[in-house]
Amino acid sequence: MSKPTPIRAIQISDLHLKTAPGSQVWGVDVDASLCAVLARIQAQDFRPDFILATGDLVGDEPDAYERVREFLSPLGVPVYCLPGNHDQPARLAQTLRGGLVRWERHILVEPWQLVLLDSTFPNSSDGHLSYGELALLDTVLVTPPARPTLVCLHHNPVPIHTDWLDDMTVNNGEALFAVLDRYPQVRAVVWGHIHGEFDAWRGAVRLLGTPATCVQFKLGSPKPQADSTPPGYRWFELFPDGSLNTGVERVEPARRPSVSP
Repeated sequence: MSKPTPIRAIQISDLHLKTAPGSQVWGVDVDASLCAVLARIQAQDFRPDFILATGDLVGDEPDAYERVREFLSPLGVPVYCLPGNHDQPARLAQTLRGGLVRWERHILVEPWQLVLLDSTFPNSSDGHLSYGELALLDTVLVTPPARPTLVCLHHNPVPIHTDWLDDMTVNNGEALFAVLDRYPQVRAVVWGHIHGEFDAWRGAVRLLGTPATCVQFKLGSPKPQADSTPPGYRWFELFPDGSLNTGVERVEPARRPSVSP
């Protein structure tokens, strides 16, 4: 017997859009690279019910949020956004409010639910989950019924064995897991930030990092270094029984990184 039809989702992350078209990050044209990723998403038979955009939507230029909307609205499905350390949460919330491309905190896609957390820390690249964010998570999880849940944020909440990125992890990750450990319905924690792929387990919870749509980082390097690996995105199949399938799709970029920072 075949499995029931799953909910399908795609996660993109770390767009780093600027106000000027053709801007580069570490030698990669962020517009062209994002366009290549979005074109692949649209060309695939895998049709998402929604898309997650997990932070660093812009590269320290809040006026670029309108460009985020312009790029993502043509996908024709809801795009749920959250902020990263290069975003300005207040401007993100103000600009991406309503419409297909918007910041949401709690999403019901029966029988699943998603919680979108803000892991940003003012004037810092570090991650941190405030009392309010942890309380939001706890409130959602304690409220019946116990739906299978994806927890989404920008920063990695666990070390990824890359020293310079692990200096910018969620600095109170133990507080996050203290909440999650009380709720067996949590299936996975997903994030961006690391510009690369990560897949591990903590007990029954899957831990998933997702590539950037622009430059990739060389994971495991002791110092910041760009990687020639193509940009990409993560896909999800979320089944009614609470199981999930996921994988990463890579897309040949318009231009490989040519410089290190």
